[in-house]
Amino acid sequence: IDEIFNKFTKSYKFNYYVKPQTFECQGFFLVSSSVNNLLSAIKNVPTKISTSEILMVIDDTIDYSSELLNVTLYGYSSVNVISRSAKWSLSENYLFPRQFKKGRELQVAAFFNPPLCYLLTSVNKTVKGIDGQFFTAPENEIDGIETKLFVIIAERLNFTWQIRKPNHHYRYGRPNGTTWNGGMIGQLFRNEIDIAFSGIWLKHDHYRFVNLTKPWHQLFINYLVPRPKHRFSFWALTRPLTPGVWLAIFGMIFLYSLYVCTKAWINPHAEIRYRSYITTLIELIARLVGTWAPKRVQGFKIQTVAWHMAGVLIVTAYSCSLATDLTFPDFEKRRFILKNLTWGRESPVPKFDDYFNLNDKYGSQFPKNFQLEKSQEERHEKIIQGNYAIIGRMIDSIFFPENNISSDDLQDYRVMKQSVSDYYVSFAVKPWLVKSFDKVILWMRETGIVTYHLNDVIYRKTPKSLRQVLVEYDIETGATHALELLPLSAAFAFLFFGLFVSSVIFFFELGTVYGDVDAFKNFVKVRMVRFKEKFFLK
Repeated sequence: IDEIFNKFTKSYKFNYYVKPQTFECQGFFLVSSSVNNLLSAIKNVPTKISTSEILMVIDDTIDYSSELLNVTLYGYSSVNVISRSAKWSLSENYLFPRQFKKGRELQVAAFFNPPLCYLLTSVNKTVKGIDGQFFTAPENEIDGIETKLFVIIAERLNFTWQIRKPNHHYRYGRPNGTTWNGGMIGQLFRNEIDIAFSGIWLKHDHYRFVNLTKPWHQLFINYLVPRPKHRFSFWALTRPLTPGVWLAIFGMIFLYSLYVCTKAWINPHAEIRYRSYITTLIELIARLVGTWAPKRVQGFKIQTVAWHMAGVLIVTAYSCSLATDLTFPDFEKRRFILKNLTWGRESPVPKFDDYFNLNDKYGSQFPKNFQLEKSQEERHEKIIQGNYAIIGRMIDSIFFPENNISSDDLQDYRVMKQSVSDYYVSFAVKPWLVKSFDKVILWMRETGIVTYHLNDVIYRKTPKSLRQVLVEYDIETGATHALELLPLSAAFAFLFFGLFVSSVIFFFELGTVYGDVDAFKNFVKVRMVRFKEKFFLK
């Protein structure tokens, strides 16, 4: 060999490198007639690597109590055991034979999380020495976007399942140094379950401890904030003109009435009635609004014409603006969540860096407004007060609250236009399931199955109250609204005040003539003549 290699190096004209190449062994074949020999040999196999494949053939009979079927011996590797008595196809970690041709039974964790999962009814059971609350999974509860996708994956990969609730008071759990505390991620980390789903975020903390599949959809975190309320004012009649314009009009009336009254005293040909300032002021206001135009204007013809023209312009501008303002609703300014509103949820306190980018100047302020809630009743009281924001997720443009909120409480809320963060949702699985899950998820996304179940569940399960929060009411739509009483309160107040004053004057006049019958008859006669002249002689 050395001689041939030397000839090759002399005749080969190109540069080359000679170095050893190492191949990692992934398949292991163990054969023995003794169980003890196989148990000692398995110690040299890297069973913690999920790509390891082990085929064990024993020339003997074994049963379910054999030590070879101890799950803890094989870690994450795929194992197949063949004996004279039976064959175990252990291509996925556990030494459970296929049952009724429906595949092996896997342990799954999930929780009620609309619209992703609607499993609710549960019973207490003990599986593999671990107590838990297992969902009975009636047909009407096997619903939800992610639940539907999970059922399809189970059918494609041929496995059955038992779904339990997360343990402890965490849904997903929290990292604690090199371990994971509670929740579905903790159950998967401790090998209590094989699969976990129900809105698991594809994020670094989760990926450090368990294996996550490819995401099947992107969700957005957003808030519901109180709608701007209709703004009604007793003094709505003053809205068409700015305070500066009103001040200018009042100043103009005062100065012009003072001018007319002064001129009436100086000019002997002027109307005598203008020497009374009150009479002058009342007449000028009446002329300005176009309700009084007597024939006798001696001494003030030009001024009266100019005054009438100014009145026409002012009244026209005021009337047009008033009609627009009163028939189109007026709203309060939108409230900014970081300045005016609080938000919260029941225990436990959320992990804020999951929800927001705490390195961002804007996102780092949201945790300051958080308040831990004790019950749904406390949350309802905050909603009634009107300074509370509701956190939730946007799934296919529909908002789903994270907390339990009644439909009545959502009537006065709208969705913020800008989301605060986003994340991808995926399944958490054992290492040997990652490749198979990814393949089926990719197939469902490409064929539109994910989109179909997304639209189907949202269409069937979304109440009207969650769709109404998407509608903006405080924008100009061009639609008019019926005029309400409150904006006209000032006008009716002036009307009643005028009626009251006129009634007092009327009764005062009656009192002056009450003692003299002839004077009273003359008073009635004069009034009747004026009435006939006004309505019948025209």
